[in-house]
Amino acid sequence: MRSILALTAALALQAVACMPTQMPADKLNDAAYGIVEAARFGRMDILLQTVSPAKQAEYADSHAEWGNDIRILDIEYGGARMIGPDKAIVLMTVSWQRLDESTLRSSSLKQTWTLGGERWAIDEEIVAAGDKKLIKEPLKDDAAGTKKVGAASTKSAHFE
Repeated sequence: MRSILALTAALALQAVACMPTQMPADKLNDAAYGIVEAARFGRMDILLQTVSPAKQAEYADSHAEWGNDIRILDIEYGGARMIGPDKAIVLMTVSWQRLDESTLRSSSLKQTWTLGGERWAIDEEIVAAGDKKLIKEPLKDDAAGTKKVGAASTKSAHFE
């Protein structure tokens, strides 16, 4: 009986040791599905962790209405396309509404992700189609040369 148990344990360890490491495209899909789940449950803290550290403040400002004035009803992962070994385009479709309205809106987001080390992060996000008011567009402050997020306009939001 002990020999069968030992053999089973040895085979299980061997199987685990032979499993391939996760490929970059698989890691990207996992990260993208993670933000879908985070957005569905209003977890902006988790969403911010998927944004490049240098762009997190701008991302937070441009998405400040999410969970406050804007309710995310559904978000769907539309797939990813690798455009380089460490760069990809991710598509998301967001169904949402303003809390002071009953109109159901839809926006398609196009996100540019980059691989830094072992982690994928959002570098840029634009509203590619649908209602452009889902995210606020960063505006430049002429006096100081710094960026501020302004009211939503007909343009898409870019994190530059």
